[in-house]
Parts: sequence; structure tokens; C-alpha cells
Amino acid sequence: MKKRLNVLCVLVFVIIGIGLMPFVYWMAVGMKAGYESSPERVTDIDAVMNAETVRLMPVGISHLEHGTIRNDVTGEQVALWPQNIAVSAGVDYPGWYDVVNTLATVLGVAAVIVVVVLFLKLILRVNRGYVFEWRNVRLLRWLGGIQLAASIVVTLLQIYGASVVSGQFRVSGYVTDYFSYVSVLELSIGMVALIAAEIFAIGLKMKEEQELTI
Repeated sequence: MKKRLNVLCVLVFVIIGIGLMPFVYWMAVGMKAGYESSPERVTDIDAVMNAETVRLMPVGISHLEHGTIRNDVTGEQVALWPQNIAVSAGVDYPGWYDVVNTLATVLGVAAVIVVVVLFLKLILRVNRGYVFEWRNVRLLRWLGGIQLAASIVVTLLQIYGASVVSGQFRVSGYVTDYFSYVSVLELSIGMVALIAAEIFAIGLKMKEEQELTI
């Protein structure tokens, strides 16, 4: 049982690592471009690296406008309907938003570190045989609470940022897809951790009641 648990935990960290790969990739691409490019192209590189990501959904289908893009396999121009696009729109955010967003990023990194530490503590305790204990319930509650709070803050900031972008950049036939900014996976992980904590708590209470009865 412990071996299976440890394998699952390793898979969790593998999945987290895979999730971080796009961030690492783009950071490496930006550093390489900055190192290899001439001073004249620095402005172009900044425009790419600081581009705004816009998530769109069509208003309707019948009169939906589209662009074209080249298919390098066939050499043909094919229809393109934008969904997630990066544009150099030069959006002006409120001053407080940049400060709060930077602070939230720092706190988000700290939250990830704390969640990982709590997760490791929980797994180590279970491996040592300390399974049905109130300390594990508290660890799960903290883990779930921090994850849930961080996900809510990120979601709210992303939705607000998207609303600012939509006020300064629009595409005919499309509206901003606010639903896609909801961190469903992260919110679900927080809720699952809290549910697991309550299941542990119920089990412990039942165990304590049985011991008192005996």
C-alpha cells in the first residue's frame, strides 16, 4: 500500500513538472532571443514577450469573421478562427493592478512552496504509520485552504485583467471568454483536499466514539 502511495506521489510531482515546462520554455526562448538579437530588434522582442493573451469566444456562427494562416504541410491558406491569441495591444492597466498582480505572483509562488511542503509532511507521516490523526486533518485543511484561496485570487485577477483588455482591444464577432480564466483544476484540488480533511475528521470522530463506548 505504501509503495503504491509513493508511486502516486511521484506521479504528482511529475505532472507538476510537466505543467511548469511551458513557463520554462518561454523563459528560455526569451533569454536566447535577447542574447542573439541585435539592438535594433530589442523592441520587437519586447513586444512578443510582453504581448497580451486574449481568450475569445464567438458571438455567433452564421456571420463569424475569420482570418487565414498558411499550412506549411500543404502550402495552402486555411481559415483561422481566433480563440487564444497573443497581441501587442499596449493595454493600459491601472497602477494598483500592476502592484497587486506582482504581489499576487510572489504570494502565489510562496503558496505553491507551502502546499508542496505540507503535502510532503502528510505523505511522510502516512509512511511512518501516523494515518488517522488530527494533525493530518489540520495539514489537509491548511493545504486545501491555501490552494483554494490562491486559486480564487488568481482567478479574480485574471478576470479583472481580461475585462481591462476587452475595454481596449476587441475582435469583430467575438467576446471575451471569461469562463476560461477560471482555474478549475486548481480550485478542484483545493476542494478535494478540504473534502478529504472532513472525511478524515469524520473517521476520527467515529473512532473516538467507539473507543469511548468500549
